Amino acid sequence: MKNFLHPLFNCFERISRLGAVLAEICLVLLLILVFNEVIARYVLNKPTLYSVELSEYLLLFVAFMAAGWVMQNDRHVKMHSVVNLMPEKARHVLDISTSTIVLVFCLILVWEGAKSSIMAFAGGYHSSSLLNVPLWIPYAIIPIGSLILALQVLVRIVRLIWPPISSDNP
Repeated sequence: MKNFLHPLFNCFERISRLGAVLAEICLVLLLILVFNEVIARYVLNKPTLYSVELSEYLLLFVAFMAAGWVMQNDRHVKMHSVVNLMPEKARHVLDISTSTIVLVFCLILVWEGAKSSIMAFAGGYHSSSLLNVPLWIPYAIIPIGSLILALQVLVRIVRLIWPPISSDNP
């Protein structure tokens, strides 16, 4: 089982890292866009028509695409003050339980987000702004990012249940 899961887990972790790199690129683009808008609005007195909508889409992309990498590096918000008071065995059970809840939530987001994205694509929905962006594109960010997070949570759960299967042991 270990030989089968290790390459699969490595693939999931590479996908998480790719999502994080893409999120970093979008974060830089968001920085440039907001800086440009500040200069255009307050210095040149000529605000752009597209910056608010694009920044919303970029922020959505950053949040969802980086979530898997955040989970991979165990950087999500935790209640350390409460958890550290618990015995080791109880912490382990709590970690598996909360990870399972997160996995279920992510799978619901994948399912419902995919339905919304497909409906927007089939209906030809577009944003009501001047950009007229097809809404299936920003809608698709949610299920894709949630799937990346779900895969990383699955890796975490399996590694919590079978500790010898880790990224340190090929």
